[in-house]
Amino acid sequence: MSTNVVAPDVPTNKRIYVGNLGCNVTKDDLVNLFGLAATPFLKSSCTVEIACCEKTGKSKNFAFINVPEHVHSELMKLNGIEFYGRQLVIEEAKTTKNDDENNEENKENRNKQRSNYNNNKRGRGGYNRNRGGGNRYNNDGRKKYDLPKLDNDQVFHLIDGGCNLTNRRFGQFSDYVIARALSAGVQKMVITGLRMNGCKSAAVMAKTRPNILYAAIGIHPHFVKDDWNDKNCDALEELLKDSGVVAVGECGLDFNKDYSPRELQETAFKKQVELAVRYKKALLVHDRDAHQSIMDILKPFEDALPPVVIHCFTGTKEQIKAYIERGYYIGVTGYLCKDKFGGDLREAIKDGTLPLDKIIVQTNAPYMTPSAPRADLDPVSQTLLDACGADNEPCTLSITVRAIAKCISQEPRQVADVVTATAMKVFRFTKVELNEA
Repeated sequence: MSTNVVAPDVPTNKRIYVGNLGCNVTKDDLVNLFGLAATPFLKSSCTVEIACCEKTGKSKNFAFINVPEHVHSELMKLNGIEFYGRQLVIEEAKTTKNDDENNEENKENRNKQRSNYNNNKRGRGGYNRNRGGGNRYNNDGRKKYDLPKLDNDQVFHLIDGGCNLTNRRFGQFSDYVIARALSAGVQKMVITGLRMNGCKSAAVMAKTRPNILYAAIGIHPHFVKDDWNDKNCDALEELLKDSGVVAVGECGLDFNKDYSPRELQETAFKKQVELAVRYKKALLVHDRDAHQSIMDILKPFEDALPPVVIHCFTGTKEQIKAYIERGYYIGVTGYLCKDKFGGDLREAIKDGTLPLDKIIVQTNAPYMTPSAPRADLDPVSQTLLDACGADNEPCTLSITVRAIAKCISQEPRQVADVVTATAMKVFRFTKVELNEA
């Protein structure tokens, strides 16, 4: 007598090719990007394979993702999504796992597809600089030594109110990045913490270059699901006691990606606002599709708030108006230069909705490259962009200043004077060299 055993239903997995990745993208980055660990089921049924060179171990800039059939259709809709400043190619895998390396025709087609994206799609800042891999450090070792060469009258003394110098794209080359920034007139840089380890690193970096590097420590809403707990809250408070830590942030709410549960985002944000109030240090606020919730959380603290900077602003003109009415500052990055998306921000500066003295200029490097179509860039901006070893560096800060000046028909040096004075006040800096006419 035989017994038929019915196997449990096993979801059919489908294989997706993800191309045009940056060379430093990890499996965890892709898991977070596509939400592959959002549920226990997804965590157990999805896999990520990043293709690497057998000899060098370096990424080949593409990966394969295996996902259940019902997830596959959703991910396919993301073809062309921007990730770390690059337009991803997301398509059906044309090979099986066993013949990826042998199918030269498919590899050639993928390379053509990547090339088309590099030539026809613009990066974060609006134009593609054809770097052949997104991180020049890994492709042209000479670039790490380059300093931008500017005439003295084109060097403005500035303060970068928010950059990610602990980002792995800078890695061992941070000394060169800082040297390029100083060469371009950026006297001080506020390094934003995103995760607990990043906050610690930012605080240490600030100690290595007093009066040049400073830290902003806080847990970004993307990472509160992993990094927010009582122990880390206490650790942040200890870091805030250091004079080199001048702000709390980047913290806030992100209801666009929703990488962390909204309730937990709000809890972590409130706690970090309390820390900023207690230690009277500037608050760098991340807002993505969460404007009203940000306003609601900050309202009870109105009378006690330190300077509030809406970090790396990407919202609407109406939101700018609401924030300015509260007395907050707006963090302006290379987003201003984006042909389409920066329109509201440019218009708010032009008509005075966003006053010049309420702007904190930031690079948010290595993100938010302040680029426009090549033909629209002045020679100084081109020089600064070309000097970058990564997609964006603090040395490009004056490009954003020049874009602001263009909006209000002022001389860039005059704009530099105002935004530098504002940053000095917000972060309580002293000993900043003044711009000379």
